[in-house]
Formats: sequence, C-alpha cells, structure tokens
Amino acid sequence: MKRFSLKYPRLIPLWFAVFVDILGFSIILPFLPFFMEIYSSSPLVIGFLLSSNAIFGFFFGPILGKLSDKYGRKPLLLISQFGTLAGFIILALSQNIQMLFIARIVDGVFGGQFPISKAVIGDVVPPHDRPKQMTNIGITFTLAFLIGPAVGGFLSPLGIMGPGILASILAGITITLTALFLKETLPIKLNSNNEFTKEINLVFDNKDLPKPINIEGNKTSIWKNYQTMIILVQYLFLAIAAGVFQTTFSLFGNIRLNLNAQAIGLLLSSMGIFQVVFRAFFFNKIRNYLGDPNTAMIGLGSYILAYFLLGVITQAWHLVIILFFISFSGATSRGITMGFLSRSVDFRNQGKIMGISSSIDSISQILGPLIGGFLLVFPNSYIFGIVLSLFSLVPFILSFQVLKFGFDTRKSTLIPQIKNLET
Repeated sequence: MKRFSLKYPRLIPLWFAVFVDILGFSIILPFLPFFMEIYSSSPLVIGFLLSSNAIFGFFFGPILGKLSDKYGRKPLLLISQFGTLAGFIILALSQNIQMLFIARIVDGVFGGQFPISKAVIGDVVPPHDRPKQMTNIGITFTLAFLIGPAVGGFLSPLGIMGPGILASILAGITITLTALFLKETLPIKLNSNNEFTKEINLVFDNKDLPKPINIEGNKTSIWKNYQTMIILVQYLFLAIAAGVFQTTFSLFGNIRLNLNAQAIGLLLSSMGIFQVVFRAFFFNKIRNYLGDPNTAMIGLGSYILAYFLLGVITQAWHLVIILFFISFSGATSRGITMGFLSRSVDFRNQGKIMGISSSIDSISQILGPLIGGFLLVFPNSYIFGIVLSLFSLVPFILSFQVLKFGFDTRKSTLIPQIKNLET
C-alpha cells in the first residue's frame, strides 16, 4: 500500500469515499432476514428495498459521471458525498420500512462516488497500470464488505440506528478529506497535464507513430467501440451473477443453513480478509506471470465452478470453503475487467464509461435481489447455483475475445491503447 500511495498520491482520498459508500450497503446485509420479521415484510419487499437504491443509481450514476467530464471530478464527488451523508442520517432515524426506502433512494440518487472515483483513476493512471489500480479500488470495496457486515452484526442488538450513526460519522469525515486533500484531475481542467497524456507524449517522440490526439478533438462514440461493447457485455453478466450472490447471501444462509446475523457477518468478513491477503501477497505475482487477460480468464472460469458448488452444499463448513473460492474468483477478475473497460476508451470518456459501469452495477443490484429471491423459493438450492453458473459462463466465453485486444501487461501495452484511441 505504501508503494501505491507514493506512486499515485492523488488517489488516496478516493479510497475513503468508496469505502464509506459501500459500507452503507454492506452494513445492513446482516439485518435483511430480520427486517422481514420486524416490519412484517416479505422477501419480495426486502428485495425491492435493496433494489430501490440501485434503480435510482442506474439513472443518476451516468448523469453524475457525465457531469464530472464537464465540470470536474471534485465538485461532483462532493455533491455525491453530501447525498450519501443525508441517506445515512435518514437510515439512522428509520422507524419503519418506508423510511428505509427513502434512505436507500436518497443514497442511490447521489451514488456517484464509485463511478467518479474510477474516472479519477482513468485521469491519472497510465493505461498499463489501470487494471492494478482498478483492483486496488476493488480492495477498498472488499474492505467495506469486510468491516460492514461484521459491524452490522455486532451492532444488531442496537437496531439500525447504531450502524446508521457510525456510517454518518464516517461520511462526514470523508467529505472533509475530499474537500481538503483531493485535487482536480479532469484533463480539460488541467490542460491535459496528467500522467496519462505525459506517457502518450513520450511514446509519440517516435516519429514512426502518428501525432497525439488533441484533447479538444472529436470524441469516439462509446457505442461504436467494439472493444468497449464486448467488455461491457462481459461485465454485465459478471455483475449480475455477483449481484444475486451478494444481495441474497444472507437470505441464502438463513434459509438453507439457518445462520444468524452474527454468523452471516463473520462469513462475509472472512471473504474480505481472504481477498485482502490474496491481493497483498499473491495477486501481482500471478498477473505478472500470466498477464492480465489470462489472470482474469482464470477468475472468470473459477466463478462457474464456485457458483455451481454453492448450490449443492449442505453444511456450514462447506459454505466457508466455497466463499474462499468465490473470493479468489472476484480478486482475479473484477478489477482487471474494470481496468480493461477504462483502457478501451480515451480520457475524454472516462467519466461517462465509469458512469455506465456504475449503471451496470445498479442493474445487478436491481435484478440480484429479485432473481435471488425467486430462486430461493425453490426447495432445492442447486437451482440457485446452476443459474449463477450460467450467468458466469458468458463472461468466460467472452474472455477469449478480450484475450485478442492486446491488454497483456507483459508486452508493450501503450501502442495498442493509442491505436484504440484513434479508432
């Protein structure tokens, strides 16, 4: 982490923003089975509660990302953070299911931290290093899932007020850190003087290559970019499968294995611990040896088997093993896939493409509780695992096409990136 901080110090405030944003989602996961009892709600209503945040995030995420392309990353990030703070305050004061819906909707409307943070990475990190840094932001995501469920389970005797107050305090600290320490990174605001454009200019010292692209030139349409569309479809199915698992895991554990909130929180935290350890000691060694495309392919293929096995478990210790397997799959695929998505567009479209990816995440959170809730109605859990495996099959098949895009960091990766900017 020290090496990372020294290399890209402007990214440090982002980790707090993403951490708090995801914490607000993960901290209530252990409560889901008990919301049904406390508020006399059905699994379908609880599914809509989770989906409400994602539905509004689906529409507002791209808007906030696109606005950050025009007005700057910092002001839009602060607006998003103030909205998240308001959502957490409402969450802490919630006394009924209606207030919980309002809290989740407010957070969804202002849920721009994740896409804008990824756009900042696209601004300041050269193309060859983006998969690694996108994985780092994924580790922040993991840390929130590591701490959130555990804190939620520990504070469960206090009801939702305890976690809500804690999340509100953290959101206030994040706003302060962003306001004081985050510097603007939008290339247009900085006259293109960022890490990415510097690297391009160095490469263009070679007279055999075309001249650099003018930042004021015409943008390439995202929807006409073949590489971008392939990776978007890949990420869509990957996110939907993960969304089903993440949003209904607590229900799965409670219904299938009779696990309580504390046990569910500890299991989710164990996944986070594994990912942090794996990222710190093994991830870079694997990707340096195999290259990013092959590393991601292994992770995507592992998802297929891991989800299938999830459907056939009968004991709690089986679940522990499967969770570590799923953690490995996510650690080796999601961050790299997001890095590929960022590299498939030029720096003038970073906010927009990250907003679109945020909408995909929202779609997964909309469909996840609904699909998962429907699958859990069936008495046999193997249907749950089979469906998730089928969702994971599509990203794995598409990974053979992504392998041809020239994103292997063991080779010269800047030239393919520049050629992609021109097409």
